[in-house]
Amino acid sequence: MFAWGRVKIQYQDRILRADKVMVNNVTGIGKAAGHVIMTTKDGTQMKAQSTTFDMKSEAAKLFKVRGTEAKKFFFTGKEVRRLSKNHFRLRQTSLTTCEGVLPDWKIEAGFADVIKGDRALFTNATFKIRDIPLLYIPIGYIPIDQERKTGLLPPTIGWSKQDGALFTESFFWAINQWSDTTFYIDQSTRGTQPGIEYRYTPTKNMSGTFRGSFLKDKVTDENLWKVDMNHQQSLPHKFKFKGTLDLESRDSLNQATADNPGLQSRRSTDSFANITRSWDDSTLDILTRFRESTSGNGDKTFGELPNITYKVLRREIGKGPFSFNLDTSFASFVTDLNASQNEDQIFKTRRFDLHPELTLPLAPAPWLSITPTVGAQWTHYSRGLDPDSPESNLSFTSGFLREKFNIRTVFKGPKFNQIFKHKGSSTKVKHLIEPSFTHTIADNDEDDHRKIKAFDAVDKGSSQNSLRYGITQRVLKKENKESPAREILRFGVTQTFDIREATVDKSNSPGYTRKPFSALRFDLDSRPLDSLILNFDTTYDHATDLVDTFNFEAGIKPVDNFWVIMERRWIRNGSNFILGTLDLSLKPGWRMQYSTRFDELTSTFRENVFSLLYDNPCKCWGASFDIVDRNFQSDDNLRRDQFKILWNITFRGLGAIGATKEERKKLLHRDFEDPMFPNTNSPR
Repeated sequence: MFAWGRVKIQYQDRILRADKVMVNNVTGIGKAAGHVIMTTKDGTQMKAQSTTFDMKSEAAKLFKVRGTEAKKFFFTGKEVRRLSKNHFRLRQTSLTTCEGVLPDWKIEAGFADVIKGDRALFTNATFKIRDIPLLYIPIGYIPIDQERKTGLLPPTIGWSKQDGALFTESFFWAINQWSDTTFYIDQSTRGTQPGIEYRYTPTKNMSGTFRGSFLKDKVTDENLWKVDMNHQQSLPHKFKFKGTLDLESRDSLNQATADNPGLQSRRSTDSFANITRSWDDSTLDILTRFRESTSGNGDKTFGELPNITYKVLRREIGKGPFSFNLDTSFASFVTDLNASQNEDQIFKTRRFDLHPELTLPLAPAPWLSITPTVGAQWTHYSRGLDPDSPESNLSFTSGFLREKFNIRTVFKGPKFNQIFKHKGSSTKVKHLIEPSFTHTIADNDEDDHRKIKAFDAVDKGSSQNSLRYGITQRVLKKENKESPAREILRFGVTQTFDIREATVDKSNSPGYTRKPFSALRFDLDSRPLDSLILNFDTTYDHATDLVDTFNFEAGIKPVDNFWVIMERRWIRNGSNFILGTLDLSLKPGWRMQYSTRFDELTSTFRENVFSLLYDNPCKCWGASFDIVDRNFQSDDNLRRDQFKILWNITFRGLGAIGATKEERKKLLHRDFEDPMFPNTNSPR
């Protein structure tokens, strides 16, 4: 059969187009020439000057080829031999993920063996940027699918002022479909740090990660190690399990090598196992936890072995007006009361707590609601502290029962509101004024209270008689009938009056000044426009006529590609910081970010982070460059300075060279919280 013109031959999942085609109908062997295009169902397409083919065996040979593999890789070849449906061999070939006649990067090779959807193995190759040769590769391997594959990962390279040149080489092992492992070796002036990370997800209801690393520190000559594991799974009868194993050497590896300030400032490990179960109106929580100090200045330990909590959520009793809720728990605690590293004073106690409450919602008027709640609490301790013993040599008491009751009454109303509407506009604005009052009475046995070693909220709380009052103003905006109302402003003022403080007998405390009024708290949260953030909160103590705290936050995003946020955190006689973050995107593909934290007390920039990112418009490569400069004081008053340069070049289809995604994660303090704006923490 001989055909010419606009010829199209379709056989199984393959289509051949050409100007001229000759096919032997018996053998299936043929030739084609002139504007040859061969395509397959998965999107692979090859354009050639001419070809010989065998329709039955799927073999073919194409000459002067330019093609696309699964719409992802672009390749050329002087000669391409198709050995089977998915197996090709190319001579005088090039491979890239960039479009265009002159791609931004490509690999030119004398020979390549390609298994479609699997890998490309090539020899005698040159890596080129814009047709400029940069690197000779005698033999190379590229995965050309989206599946996990066993092999060496591109190295991580960086520089730190403290640790010098940083180099990490990793090996990835795809064990099976549901688990894999990464082995890595970090190299710096501190020494060689081998590590392992194992991940598993055998079912959709079970997953976990195990990590471990070790360092023989050349600076301190110490053996530092870290092991941690996370596991979560669903159990029968709708129970859920979540556990964390957190172990570390006494001299913390995190403090020596971690990039994250949060990890560097950690001073204890925290291992726990948690089982939970929820019903429609109740919850069960079983927790086992153990914390241990990793600070050289102490050996604090704390354990909950276990802590079992059962809560009945508030629900109506029959068809009556009353509702009922219950908190009950059993816990066994152990702790070291002496923080000294060379001396221990172990304290153990068991606690059973029962706390039922009864609530009666009342609505005497449409504009007023009154909700009184009455509760009783019985807490039994197997052991307590002797409040009269000296702190240097504490003694313990036998078991005792603490009895406590509480009455809480919440008044809301009257509420005032006004709706405003502009003429000719469907937008409505609603202004609400909501006063509230809460009266709380709690009676506690003060003698028993002094015996308690407080571990959590159950143990805390002394006798109380107070009135908390406040007024909240809210502004809601509704664009049209279909759109939901959106709160654009909330401003509240609250204060607590301690009736007990104002009336208790202070005759035995000469010179004592009563302070029944708490500090006034002012709190404003506003987002009048999607592009504007304005928040502040402050507390004012009228007894001293001083402002105790003041926090302010302002952010603006005038255009889609630029935003800036400034925060100030101020505490009287405490830490005072100014934080700023700036984000600027420039077309095509450039993005600059800067974040800083300034310590007002010491006039020191504690953190400076600069990030420059580039995402090539053709989406075949990207790059990032980061400078991280941090300094802060640890609990031993030592300066922990850090200056690091991170860089990354990502070639789509090849991988990334430089800093990993984990190293770059959360470099900035915060984002603008706009889902339409690109993710700050995603590497290009």
